[in-house]
Amino acid sequence: MSAESIISELRAAIETHQHPQIMTPQQAADFLGVSDYYLLDLRKKGAGPTYSQPGSKIVRYQRDDLVAWLNENLVTAK
Repeated sequence: MSAESIISELRAAIETHQHPQIMTPQQAADFLGVSDYYLLDLRKKGAGPTYSQPGSKIVRYQRDDLVAWLNENLVTAK
């Protein structure tokens, strides 16, 4: 399956399934199809999708930032 077809499937899923605009790390992980530990690891490394941290133990992701991060990491097959 190519990266473009995966992105297309994700876009279709976004349109058919209403995800909240602002998500917890677990919701964001479910949205991306990864574990919440993976997102935690990315945050510790200063990588991954943009997130907000309004409190020391509160992390939130915006749906548009998650989609933007997916689009920034497209890889084309050679």
